[in-house]
Amino acid sequence: MGTDRVIFGVLTIVVGIFGLFYASGSQDGYSYFVGLALFIGAVLFMFHLIKGYYDQLEEADHA
Repeated sequence: MGTDRVIFGVLTIVVGIFGLFYASGSQDGYSYFVGLALFIGAVLFMFHLIKGYYDQLEEADHA
């Protein structure tokens, strides 16, 4: 696993947690949905990182 994936993973976790805190402290509906969108985007990006890692392992097995 590359260092870049670890760095992107940690930053994604930070953005996701920030999105949850932003949504929880919102006073209107717009801010709430922006915070949830940040969180959902972070979760989807994390799944993308995980998928890329396993794709890389599978590619190395076939080589």
